[in-house]
Amino acid sequence: MASDEQTSSILQGRWEAEVPTTAFLEFRGPAPVGGLLGGKPGEGVLSGSDGCNGVGGWYAPDGETATIRRGLSTLKACPGVDTWLSKASSVRADGTVLHVYDGTGEEIGVLTRAET
Repeated sequence: MASDEQTSSILQGRWEAEVPTTAFLEFRGPAPVGGLLGGKPGEGVLSGSDGCNGVGGWYAPDGETATIRRGLSTLKACPGVDTWLSKASSVRADGTVLHVYDGTGEEIGVLTRAET
């Protein structure tokens, strides 16, 4: 198993959806620990959009996978927008593809690593 430092570098960066094109997740480095908005030890900071609403939270890396713990997000109505990414509970990196899973472990979509 990779260390958290190695793993977070696998996941770190921006991953984008094909549909909706405005949906993305961005995995950043270690989260501040504690406080109202702080993460837990070993977690990284997560931000993004489901194509309509902003999402935030933390991720706990483990190998090429990570569990997502949701934090603050906006909750506006999104007629005609498929907000599948708002259901993300875990992810698994496979090269330039990030598989996204819901709370039951079912794959709900994929994201592609953004070019830097």
